[in-house]
Amino acid sequence: MSDNTEWETVHDSAVANTNPDSMVHVTINTTPICQNVTNQEFRQIVMKVRDAAVLLVKERIAAFSKWDDQERARVIYYFGRADEEIRGALAAGLPRLLSALQELVPEKIVRWDNALNRNLTCALTPDSGQNRASVCKPDSAKRIIAIYTAFCTDSNGELWHAAKVKTLIHECTHYTDTFNSDDIAYGNTDSGMHAFALGNPDKAIRNADSIAGYIATFDKAVAR
Repeated sequence: MSDNTEWETVHDSAVANTNPDSMVHVTINTTPICQNVTNQEFRQIVMKVRDAAVLLVKERIAAFSKWDDQERARVIYYFGRADEEIRGALAAGLPRLLSALQELVPEKIVRWDNALNRNLTCALTPDSGQNRASVCKPDSAKRIIAIYTAFCTDSNGELWHAAKVKTLIHECTHYTDTFNSDDIAYGNTDSGMHAFALGNPDKAIRNADSIAGYIATFDKAVAR
């Protein structure tokens, strides 16, 4: 047995079979989740990225708890205002987002066309080559994230543009028990989300990329 060996669970029960000549037929999908890495490597990458996202949220919670001039300026930059409504939404949502990220496991981060998605109540958007991930909000408790090919080629954590870390944070803000966010406007840069906040201070706190930007968009790299 080698650490580099790919193992998959193909049957989850161990019982004596009393029917002569009978057998359990199992269909195994051997297609890699990402074509550029093995599934084992993908699981390792995803957990590294997840851990980096958890750390970023913890750092944001610590800074938010001070509610000093620097943090209020950051809130205004990404949400257009730093009033009690925004403060209340962040105070409630950030700890819930942290819990959701900590609950992510590799088995729940799958290709959009994986069989696991057939049990969701939403029909997920097909892979366009531009989209990176999606979740089914009514099934938030399942913590399933469907990924697309663009996710596989993004950096792990170069936070000044598209990155796997930011995608996981973005998707987890959609869960109904975190921020229940929507995709009102997309943007992977500081300036883009700042411009959106200035023009839409009533919507930014509900926008997934605005929340992800507040947590994870600045000039540094994580999860290398």
